[in-house]
Amino acid sequence: PPSASPSPPPPPTLGCADSLSWEDAWGDGCDWYAEHDPGCTTYSDYGQQSNCPSTCGTCSSVPALPPPPSASPMPPPPSASPSPAPPSPPQPETYTYEVRQENAECANQWMNLGEYASAELCSLAAGAAGCTTFMFSSAYTSWGCRCCSGPDPPKEHSLWTLYNVLPPHPSASPSPPP
Repeated sequence: PPSASPSPPPPPTLGCADSLSWEDAWGDGCDWYAEHDPGCTTYSDYGQQSNCPSTCGTCSSVPALPPPPSASPMPPPPSASPSPAPPSPPQPETYTYEVRQENAECANQWMNLGEYASAELCSLAAGAAGCTTFMFSSAYTSWGCRCCSGPDPPKEHSLWTLYNVLPPHPSASPSPPP
């Protein structure tokens, strides 16, 4: 008598869990977005919407797993040519900055964007948040990166520096292979 083949194991189910390995262009993962942007509504989508579905509340948009392969797969058509590579995703905009005034703080602060290790990283967050001026203390990074709602007249402060956010320059996209 023919022997019965064992049933294949059921396919794994795709839960609504944030990726533990994904990082955006600035090295921030889902844990950063969970802490600084729960719901993922403050910053542009740099991949967090699809990689951090639990944090961003996008679980219903996570694609389901494909069905398991059939017992006898269909051979590819004889003249099948490889499909073209998908287009590269848009690259995040890169903001730059310039010193507006040393030893000064904003006349009026708008929001604290969190801790950053440098004025350069602070400028990226400030630009993405729509700030045109920010203050940052390289001596006390724990004070955070702070957007100014009104930079003038600046207040004297020996540990802060005021910066202007310069217009964004889109990051260079790699050229498609020949």
